[in-house]
Amino acid sequence: MNKSFNWRVFVSFGLFLSFFMILVSGVILYIGPSGRGPKATGWHIIGLTKSEWQNQHIIFGLAFSLISLFHLFISNWKVFFSYLNTQTTGGLKNTGELFVIIILFFLFSFGTYFNVQPFSGILEFGKSISKSWEGKTTQPPDSQQRGSTKLNGVDGRVTPLRPL
Repeated sequence: MNKSFNWRVFVSFGLFLSFFMILVSGVILYIGPSGRGPKATGWHIIGLTKSEWQNQHIIFGLAFSLISLFHLFISNWKVFFSYLNTQTTGGLKNTGELFVIIILFFLFSFGTYFNVQPFSGILEFGKSISKSWEGKTTQPPDSQQRGSTKLNGVDGRVTPLRPL
């Protein structure tokens, strides 16, 4: 049986799989260690390092965006433009829904930017999980601590350094 390629099935599965990968990689990056720790300790989860998870997240984000545009403008362009035409000529009939989503958009944007609750709590929770991956740090020897002490050349006594 020779069936033609079904673009709707392709787009639907493509959106689902790319969204799933964005979701998984996003959660892993959210809870994963930050800074130099992952590279220095050889951190990995499900076989991938942090930078490999970042690469997966970026590429599948791009794939999701491209498939979404294909879905909107190629597969469903008639429905999309018909909807826009109906809404603009007949006026916005669902102004409540539009108003609520615009308010939520700005609430999320400004709440995150100005670091207010619950957005700051979500971000701090992720940072605390990320920091939990880090091991105990070791202190450098006293002679290597910046601005702490110096050795006098003649008698070997240690004297505190004064700020410049």
